[in-house]
Amino acid sequence: MELSFIFQVISNLAIILGIVFGILNLRNFQKMRKREAAILMLNSFQTSEFVKGLLYILDLDHNPSKEEIDSLPQEQHVCFYMLLGTWERLGILVYRREIDITMLEDAYSGPIMLSWGKLEAYISEVRASWGRESAFEWFQWLAERVIERDKKIQSKPAFIAYKNWEK
Repeated sequence: MELSFIFQVISNLAIILGIVFGILNLRNFQKMRKREAAILMLNSFQTSEFVKGLLYILDLDHNPSKEEIDSLPQEQHVCFYMLLGTWERLGILVYRREIDITMLEDAYSGPIMLSWGKLEAYISEVRASWGRESAFEWFQWLAERVIERDKKIQSKPAFIAYKNWEK
C-alpha cells in the first residue's frame, strides 16, 4: 500500500468525522435553544401584571363587553392588555415553532381556553370598533389550536396522566 493512499484514507475519515461532529453539535444546539425558549416562556410571562390580568378574567362570571373593559380602572386595564398581549405573543411563537405547543399546553392550556371563552365576544367588538379584523388574531389562532388539540387528545390533568412517572 502506498503512503499517499493511506494519507488520503485518513484525510477522508477526518472529513467524515468532522461532518458527524458538526451535525451532533447542531442537534445539541437546537435542543438547548428549545429548552432556553421554554424556560424563557415560563419565566417571562409570570409578571404581576400578567397574573392580575389573568385573575381578573378568571374571576369574571360573565363575558365582558368592550364598554365594561374600557371602563376599568387604569391599572386593571393595563393588566388586562398585558394578558392579551401575552397570549398574542405566545401565539406568534407557537406558530413560528419557536415554542412547542405541547409545552405551552402543559403550562397554559386552561387559562388560554378560559380566556378565549370569556373574551371572544369582546374581541369581536374591538375588531368592529377598530376596523381591524386582525386585532388579537394570534390569540384567537392560539386558542383555537389549543381547543382543537384538547378535544382530540382528551387531556387529563398532570396529576392523573403522570401519576406513575417514576415507576
